[in-house]
Amino acid sequence: MKRLELSAGLASSPLLAQIKSNNHTIQAKLSVLLTCLFIAMTGWILGKVVWLAMPQTSDVAQWKPSASAVASTSKKDAIDFNALQNANLFGKYTEQKPVVIEQPVVQDAPKTRLNLTLVGAVASSNAKTSLAVIANRGKQATYGIGEEIDGTRAELKAVLVDRVIIDNQGRDETLMLQGIEYSKLSESRPVNQPKAQKANNSSAVSEKVDQIRAEIAKDPQSVFKYINISPVKKDGGIVGYRVSPGRDAALFNDVGLKAGDIAVQLNGIDLSDPSSSVELMQVMNDPQELNLTVERDGQQYDIYIQL
Repeated sequence: MKRLELSAGLASSPLLAQIKSNNHTIQAKLSVLLTCLFIAMTGWILGKVVWLAMPQTSDVAQWKPSASAVASTSKKDAIDFNALQNANLFGKYTEQKPVVIEQPVVQDAPKTRLNLTLVGAVASSNAKTSLAVIANRGKQATYGIGEEIDGTRAELKAVLVDRVIIDNQGRDETLMLQGIEYSKLSESRPVNQPKAQKANNSSAVSEKVDQIRAEIAKDPQSVFKYINISPVKKDGGIVGYRVSPGRDAALFNDVGLKAGDIAVQLNGIDLSDPSSSVELMQVMNDPQELNLTVERDGQQYDIYIQL
């Protein structure tokens, strides 16, 4: 009975009526919100489905380079390594060879202390063909310019009229022709030919040659018994005298003459000049020494004969 009365009292309470009224309002608003959310979700899903279902097409064609353009581009872009190697970008390398400076010959070089004997000298107008016969410890040998003398460290450097210049470990020294005392060139007798060739005997020559020299010293005309001469003409005039060995070739060979040599001067006198005959006779009347200039193979040589 009491429970029925309590329920009837609550139902007629104004507070309860207000709560029920608010509850209906909240539910109505919530329903509207949920409905809107549902509609939005449904529209988004439908739009996504429709978008995925449509084919993906593009009106813009994808660019592809043509074959000719690719080929030309590849040719232009190709690197020519051979051209780069030959371009010498940093300059061309050239090997620097040491410059050899030829040292001048000391004409008045001091007398050498080497125990050498200059037996003969053959000085050509071409210095490279000059020769010298040098004896060392009793052994003779012929040397050309630049050749080392056996048994020494010296080299033949120059061949002059009555001497040779040797390079003895960087020092120029003079070796005189045997029988001639050392003197400076400035003090020696004048030389008519700056480039000359001379030959002389050593004390070891045969007794026959010594006898021939003695004979010529007494009778200068006897030289023509050992050296024959014949005139050589050109364009109607005499240009010299061809020499050849006489009955005894010992002297001819000893002084360095060769068959076929053409004598063009004697002691500086031109043999092709007819007016020089008087001078020649004076020289041959009292010959202390003969300096015979000959032509051989297009070059001039001086043959020095000391009597």
